[in-house]
Amino acid sequence: MKQSPPSSSLARLKSKLPMIKLFMAPVIWGGALAAGRIVSAELPAFTTSFIRFLIASLFMVPALYLKEKHFPKPTKHDLLWIGSLSIVGVVIFNVLLFTSLETITAVRSSVLLAFTPVVVAIVARILFKEKLTLLIMAGIVLATIGAVLTITNGDIAGVIASGLAIGDIYMLGAVLAWAAYSIIIKQAMSRLSPLALLTYGSVTGVLILFPITLMEQAWSQVPTLSGAAIWSLLYLSIGAAGLAYLWYYEGIAKVGSSKASVFLNVEPVAAIALGVLLLGEELSLIITIGAILVISGLVLTNHRPKSKL
Repeated sequence: MKQSPPSSSLARLKSKLPMIKLFMAPVIWGGALAAGRIVSAELPAFTTSFIRFLIASLFMVPALYLKEKHFPKPTKHDLLWIGSLSIVGVVIFNVLLFTSLETITAVRSSVLLAFTPVVVAIVARILFKEKLTLLIMAGIVLATIGAVLTITNGDIAGVIASGLAIGDIYMLGAVLAWAAYSIIIKQAMSRLSPLALLTYGSVTGVLILFPITLMEQAWSQVPTLSGAAIWSLLYLSIGAAGLAYLWYYEGIAKVGSSKASVFLNVEPVAAIALGVLLLGEELSLIITIGAILVISGLVLTNHRPKSKL
């Protein structure tokens, strides 16, 4: 049997590398919820967010220079976008996320976060008059039902009578913040590259968060962090906020955003699996049904005809 030369095997592997990166990025993001749950038990939200993006910035700044051979100079217009991205995507989203993870499970939060692309589709329709196909509308309906089931744990009447739990309110706020961030970054990528926007946004977020962490007065807790919390912080920083974004945008550059968006369906599945396996969280029947509905809605919302791929 004739064997392929090593150079041919290497070429095939290299051609598949963008797809491998696109698959691994949402898997890493899925694990971020389990890591966030571990850290949230030991550090408050603002301090966690600051440390996360400080480490991520130390990773992204040299990566930007190596990739683009210089630091792109932002215009005044770019600075407005960078400021918006930092406030919404770095500060507000992360603080709401980590505050929510103090009280709700990674499994539950992953189902709610999977609802974000549906919110983006609705907002894009309202703001930019983007067309909603029947498949996208069906996806919105399915995902909405799944999110409602997850939030209420199947007891809609009870939630109406007593109100939403505070952790769910924070997580819904995080969903809205990430939807806004997704729309802002699409508008902001007219001149600067995604990596430049992410890097400058991360550094700006660190500068905004630092004085707030002083008011939290939690720095004395950092030296006493458990090993699990330290590794989780590194995962959140280098893995989820650094490497995963870099891989995802490299994948987009190779295969296009439409094809890349399909891989985002992996994220909630990975988050649920890791929450159950690593944290021993319970996957109840209601949350399972909610997850199936939300993920099905996500698949339909991200669907693109084969001719366009």
